[in-house]
Amino acid sequence: MMHIMNRRMNNIGIYIGLMLILGACSPKSASTVHLYGQLQDMGRQDVLMRYDGAASLLGDSRDIILHTDQAGRFDTVLSWEKPVYYSICRNTLYLSPGDELEVKVTQNNLEAEFRGRGAEANIYLKERLFPKGGSFLEGGANVKTDFRQTRRVIDSLAGLRERQLEELQGVSAEFKALEKARIYADVINSYLYYASYAPEYEGKSRDEIDIAEQANIGEALAEVKEKVGYLSDDRYLDVAVVRNILFYREEPGYCRYFEDYTLSPLGRELFVGYEKVAALRHNLTLELVEEIQAYTATMQERELAREIDNKLEQAARLLPGRPAPDFVMVDIAGNQKKLSDFKGKVLYLDLWATWCGPCIQESPAFTALSKKYPEILFLQISRDEHPGSWKNYLARKPAVLPQYNSVDLNLVEGWQLYYIPRFILIDQEQKIINAYAPRPSSEEIIPLLDSLTGK
Repeated sequence: MMHIMNRRMNNIGIYIGLMLILGACSPKSASTVHLYGQLQDMGRQDVLMRYDGAASLLGDSRDIILHTDQAGRFDTVLSWEKPVYYSICRNTLYLSPGDELEVKVTQNNLEAEFRGRGAEANIYLKERLFPKGGSFLEGGANVKTDFRQTRRVIDSLAGLRERQLEELQGVSAEFKALEKARIYADVINSYLYYASYAPEYEGKSRDEIDIAEQANIGEALAEVKEKVGYLSDDRYLDVAVVRNILFYREEPGYCRYFEDYTLSPLGRELFVGYEKVAALRHNLTLELVEEIQAYTATMQERELAREIDNKLEQAARLLPGRPAPDFVMVDIAGNQKKLSDFKGKVLYLDLWATWCGPCIQESPAFTALSKKYPEILFLQISRDEHPGSWKNYLARKPAVLPQYNSVDLNLVEGWQLYYIPRFILIDQEQKIINAYAPRPSSEEIIPLLDSLTGK
C-alpha cells in the first residue's frame, strides 16, 4: 500500500506558533526564518511543506503551504522558537531561528541549491537517505553476495557520512547530534531491510525471511544494540528514520535488536497515538472517534494530544452522512470539473496514480464492477503530479471509464488522503456513504453496492 503523508495548517486555522507571511513584509528577528527562492516542477503553485518532527506521526497542524508565483518563486517569513525539520517533496530541510535561506528546490533532492545562513546544514541534507529504499542499501543497489559483504559496504558508507558530518563548520552541536542519530538509524534500517533485497531470499515467505535475518544480522547484534542505545534520547524522535526503525521493536524476528530499548513516556504516547490515528484512516466510525477522544483525555503529553484531537476533528468530517468535500479535477482534454458537478448520481471514486502498482492492479476489477452496476457512476481520478505522465499512460492503455486528474490540495485535505489506492462512495445528494470504501477486488464491495442499487 502506497502511503502519502500530506497535511497543512492553513485551512484548519491552527498555527501553533507558526506565522506564514507571503512577501516577507514583516521585520526579521532571531526568532524567525526567512525562506525564499524558487520551487521548480512541483506541478502546482501552492506547494506543501510538511513538518517532519515527531508529532508529524500524529497530525499536520504545523504543515505549511508555500504560495508561489507562476515561475515558482516565493518569499516567506516563518516564526518559531527552535530548529525544526521540514520536507518539500523528497527534500528535507533543517530550519533554525535566524536563518536567511535562499533555496532552489525540485522534486529531485540532489538538485537542490541553498545559499545564505543555514545553507551548510541543508547542503549536507541533500544526500539524506530514504528509509523505504533500505537507507544505505539504496533500493538494493548496494546489496552484495551475502550479508557480511553487504555489511562492510553499509558500514563504510556510514563512516563516510559521519566524517562529512564532523567536518561541517557552520552548524550547531544539536544538528550534529540529530544527524548522527540519523546515520545510526540508517545503518540499522539497512540491516533490517537486507533480506528484502538479497537475492538468496527471493521467493521466500516472510517467516522464512525472518529466520534468515536472525541468522545473518545476528553477526551485527552487538553493533545494532549499541546504536539503538544511542537513540534512546527523546529528541531523536524528531528524525524520521529513527521513528521508522522503532516500528520494528515488537515485531517477531526483529524485537531482539531492541530488547534493551525502553520507550520513554513521550515515545509510548507517540506510538500508541499513531495506532489510534492510523485506525481513523481505514475504519472510520463514530464509536472509534469517541474511543480515541477518551484516550486523548488521559494523555500526559498535551502537545501530542492536541495533534490527535485535531485529527479527530478532521476525521469526523468524513463520517457517513456528512457532506462530500468538493475538489477540482480535469479530464484528458483539460476541461475542468468539480466533484459537485456529479450530484444526482451515486459515485464510486478510484483514486490512483500511474506509479502505484497496487492501484493499477485494482483497475480491472473497478472496470468490471462498472459494467455490473450501470446505475453507479465510476470515476477514476489520477493523483499524478505531472499530468503528462497520466496522459502518456492512458495513451498506452486506453481506459473504458471516465478519466480525470486532480492535484487539488482540497482533495488531499478534505478527504484526508494518506495513501492510494483509495476508494470512496458518495450518494446522490453528495453525502458520504463510505470515505474508506472497500476495494473493487474485495468480497465486501458486492453486498455494499447491491444495497445501494436495490439488487
